[in-house]
Amino acid sequence: MASATTCAASGGGGATLEFRAVRGGGAYAVCGAREARALGWTPTMVSRDWERALTRVREAATRTREAFAAAFVGPKGVGKSTLARHAANVILRERGVCGWLDLDCGQPELTAPGMVSLTILRAPLLGPPQTHQASGAEFEGAPSAPLYASFVGDVSPQGDPDAYVEGALACVDAWVALGEDKPALVVNASGWVKGLGLELAEEILRAVGRSTESCYVININSHVASRNVPDDVYWFHDANVPETSNPRVTTYEVAAGFGTAPKGADAETEETSVETYENIANDASPGGTKSKDTKRSPSDSRALSWLAWSRQTVAMCNERPHEGALELDDLGENEAFAATAFDLTTATPWRVSFDDITLHVLQSDLDAREALMALNGAVVGLLKSAAPGRYCAECVGVGVVRGIDVDNRYVYILTPVSSEKLKSVTTLALGTLEFPPRLLGHAGEYPYMQVGAIANEGSGSKAIKSRNNILRQNTAPTRR
Repeated sequence: MASATTCAASGGGGATLEFRAVRGGGAYAVCGAREARALGWTPTMVSRDWERALTRVREAATRTREAFAAAFVGPKGVGKSTLARHAANVILRERGVCGWLDLDCGQPELTAPGMVSLTILRAPLLGPPQTHQASGAEFEGAPSAPLYASFVGDVSPQGDPDAYVEGALACVDAWVALGEDKPALVVNASGWVKGLGLELAEEILRAVGRSTESCYVININSHVASRNVPDDVYWFHDANVPETSNPRVTTYEVAAGFGTAPKGADAETEETSVETYENIANDASPGGTKSKDTKRSPSDSRALSWLAWSRQTVAMCNERPHEGALELDDLGENEAFAATAFDLTTATPWRVSFDDITLHVLQSDLDAREALMALNGAVVGLLKSAAPGRYCAECVGVGVVRGIDVDNRYVYILTPVSSEKLKSVTTLALGTLEFPPRLLGHAGEYPYMQVGAIANEGSGSKAIKSRNNILRQNTAPTRR
């Protein structure tokens, strides 16, 4: 039986349009919110502020057939990804194709965490990220694999900013290489908009601006002014070239979800009350109904992305790609994690010889013995050989090391990447990504885990995070 999902997109005349996708058939239709309710669908409403920004994107898509770029910037938790998804759907409706440049390695839209990527979309993005993972193989209901991806190996660019920028610029180059056929580009920026994070975003967007004549910046502001992008930021502009060579840049200031006001009294926006929103920060779940959990933490969102990745991994290993879609409504979240964890333990891994690959440990120096210990059970990036003159290499996907046979020199890897793409992999990149503990084992008796061990996620179960910027109470300066 076909299932359906809905996702809002803005059309002209103040109407809120709905995409409906029927899984299995691959078709979708567009209708108004009133018609959607009459058919029993739950529409995702957007504010008038957001709808105005989406209307600008639609006008840009219909005014000319040339490629343009629309970047969605702002601090964490303001709805950048949600609004960017709606914008991509608007462009898809007008042009049939849209580029998606994902610069958020912590909570990417289309890939597993720890990556930056460029994907060419030809079908709308329906629902939150875990419902449309593009993992490197073809699955029913999933977008095409990224055109280009780079492995950051962390949920933040802070660990290695140079590698992050190099990977992002490689994605931009892949878009530019499409030439006259390159589609309009939606840029989902990182939420790190202060200090070095802002400089990284500016450098990447300048590279985008050098390859298009028209750029749009939708700056989504938090109600906490100190979190927002600083004033006088010239997105897409390169100070090293003549002003006439820079693209035309139009900036729109909009409010974050749930009625928070934008910065600046003269911003082209309108404050909207909470009553005009309906689940704006989290799209409708894949049954056409609202998600029960309206606000998830970043780690919870990443866990769901890993759950979707694991479902695709099991489907690929068992040669049943039609089972790769994630439908939480069928099982429930806890049941889905438990069932998928069990399936991972029975999935057939790929066997790779030590002699055929190189291990690259990111952000750390380890000897051979320590590297093997760290590799066992870890998330790794599957990389091709780096192109001449490139610091980073293309990533075809990620995998989880199921086990290591030291005597026979084999590594066993679980991954949803197709066998054709795995033939080009020459390097395993080990970063600091953590696989969710809920997917590491299924329910049952594990004496060696229960005697003299910490249950679940107790103290010492995760990597230590630096808190050097926080002073102890007895060392903090006091007023006299």
